[in-house]
Amino acid sequence: MRSIIVLIVLIVVAFGAIALVVFNWTMISNIWSPPRELPGLEMIDVAPGNYNLTILIPSSLGRKYHSKTVRIDQPFEISRHEITIDQWNTCFEDGGCSHKAIKRRYQKGDHPVTRVSWIDTQMFTTWLSKETHASYRLPTEEEWGYVAFSGKDFTKGVIEDLITKRQMAQSTPVSRFRKTRKVGTSGKNDWSIYDMTGPVWEWTMTCFFSSDEENLKPRSISQLKDPNLCANRVVQGDERAHVPFFVDEVFSGGCGTGAPVDNLGFRVVKEVSS
Repeated sequence: MRSIIVLIVLIVVAFGAIALVVFNWTMISNIWSPPRELPGLEMIDVAPGNYNLTILIPSSLGRKYHSKTVRIDQPFEISRHEITIDQWNTCFEDGGCSHKAIKRRYQKGDHPVTRVSWIDTQMFTTWLSKETHASYRLPTEEEWGYVAFSGKDFTKGVIEDLITKRQMAQSTPVSRFRKTRKVGTSGKNDWSIYDMTGPVWEWTMTCFFSSDEENLKPRSISQLKDPNLCANRVVQGDERAHVPFFVDEVFSGGCGTGAPVDNLGFRVVKEVSS
């Protein structure tokens, strides 16, 4: 009888030890997992440098411009293409993003994901950072402008040329909204980065305030990550606009420079040590 009791105790202890090992392994796995790569994500190295950034500020009196010298102090990487529908859905399927990509009938998985809010982009970059064991985020407007024109000055003339091209594009299609295309088909710059002034407008980290004084204040990345910092975030593309951070589609055109925004998407920056 005693031997049976001893055997039962040993079995219970053994099962308890196995359960403890499984529990601890599960806890460790939740804390640490090997880094994963996001299929199709190509990152391009960007070196520090200086350039002149001109920004268009909406005004009831017409187009108002402000120029400033920007110093990019730290190297970083930026995605060669905008984040695609397939890449977004990988985040959704993994539980990192709250909803599946919203597709139009003609769109495929290799089109840029659109109709995403600024808050949505933060979910994606948080998930991507966790999965890859790296630090991903949106670009600031200063970083976006630096990359878009390959380190050259972003001038008033460049902005007005982009506005003219957009107005011409709007007058040609039957629809007032420009269709998206497969990533990599809307042109590339001298740094082989694609689609920065294509049909998709891109979210940035940068806030837009109602006063010039607030807009000109320098702010750290950690400050810009705070969704409570401002009500509007800057979007960039073939025009500049400011959009409420919770908005995922803007068809009225009332929020920016007067042209309707048919797509809101994004690309990502990876922080690197110098």
